[in-house]
Amino acid sequence: SVSDALPPDVRERTAGMRPLPDWIPLGDLIAWHVAVWDGPARRDEAVMIRHIHATVDLGFGRVKRLLLSLATPHTLAPRVVALWSDEYSTGRLETSELEEKSIHLTLRDHAYVDVPLMRFVIAEVYRYVLSLTSAKNVTSVYAVRDGALVVILRWA
Repeated sequence: SVSDALPPDVRERTAGMRPLPDWIPLGDLIAWHVAVWDGPARRDEAVMIRHIHATVDLGFGRVKRLLLSLATPHTLAPRVVALWSDEYSTGRLETSELEEKSIHLTLRDHAYVDVPLMRFVIAEVYRYVLSLTSAKNVTSVYAVRDGALVVILRWA
């Protein structure tokens, strides 16, 4: 059902049996999330969150998950910018610490900022990845400010 909901050109590029290219166009990634949101997730945030977590889990693999479990939010924060650059060819991610148990992430010049669903998705990705560290009870709030997506993560 997800494949059927994709625009025909996206389906042709990404839903076939051939291997995916190293870089997937950002519009295609957005189309897949919209197809999941409108399709199997039925616009249910809890279902979409499970999908987001599964996507992160499959993308990170066991070794990265182990390394994350040994990290703290403060040791991970400086690496977030490099991790972003490894995954995306556009956008600029900046990090700063607000308090002892909070981090402020700002995403600029990226299509995710303009798509409400993708703001939710990427904020949950950040929250979930931070929850894989030694941080407990990670929460997030996010908003668009001055054309950038601002995500504040807090933990206990």
